[in-house]
Amino acid sequence: MPGTVFDRYKALDAAFVDRAARGGKLYAHFAALASLSSTQDPVLQAERTIQLRDQLNEGLGMWASPTKSMRLVFAAALAASGRTSDHFFAARTALEDCRKARGGRRLTHNGACAALALVSSGGQGHQADSFYDILEAIAAPWWRRDAGREEVVAAIFAGLGETPEEALGHLNRARQDLRDAGIPKAAAEAAACEIAFQQYDARAIGPAWAALNAGLRRHGALRSGIGKTGMAVAAAHGRGKEIGTQLVQTYQAIKADKSLRVSSDVAAKLALRLTLAGQGDVQPIDAARDLAAILAAQAAMIVAATSASVAATTAATS
Repeated sequence: MPGTVFDRYKALDAAFVDRAARGGKLYAHFAALASLSSTQDPVLQAERTIQLRDQLNEGLGMWASPTKSMRLVFAAALAASGRTSDHFFAARTALEDCRKARGGRRLTHNGACAALALVSSGGQGHQADSFYDILEAIAAPWWRRDAGREEVVAAIFAGLGETPEEALGHLNRARQDLRDAGIPKAAAEAAACEIAFQQYDARAIGPAWAALNAGLRRHGALRSGIGKTGMAVAAAHGRGKEIGTQLVQTYQAIKADKSLRVSSDVAAKLALRLTLAGQGDVQPIDAARDLAAILAAQAAMIVAATSASVAATTAATS
């Protein structure tokens, strides 16, 4: 485990947790993760993030997406990317205006995630047309579409100045390289949306995938927490045995750290991103995506538990 990355994360986490609202510790953990690419002093980074969060609150009001708690992570990603709330609002407005003019589909979360991805990758609101051109080019058929993921991918490609043809080419190449490495189709599809922006050695993915599977076989909670998609993303960096060892060490360090006290699922997500950060792969928006996935899973569990409780109560009283 690269100590400097974990030490940097812990310093950022402490700064964010100290300033987190009651019940906001989970969001503070991911705000710290989104701040890893920043070289700013942790306290100054946290204070800058809080300022941006307050500006997002003022501009978005109570009900607009993202939720009030999630805005801390969005603000951290903006701060780490050197962008402002004005950049975010301008991009969000431009995406919506362009959608109305073109008559396209509504964006998930009212375009909040796409706007964040666009500006955090260096883009501006005037690239809204490019975003929609890329989105049309990479969109899967409606029956297997992951709209939110596609929108983030299109926004990052637009921010990087790629054409629709280039974006589709990068994405298709990443998909095929992952499939050729023996990675299951669903995991390859999702992982391609992360590695398509990176330089990688396609020949190293297969051996790395095999080494990661072998190395994580006895670490069920970690393996389950990052999923096959996370393993595929890690495999794209090659050196599977080394990365697998770092993943396990980082996960164990997180679980043993009394100042963090996170679930196994959260610890796994953090371990993956910290390990990849040690490989030079730091994307501020990844923290928002990981947290959104965790919150969605938690919501599904709550719904399932509530439904089961209602069903049991109904059966008992009927």
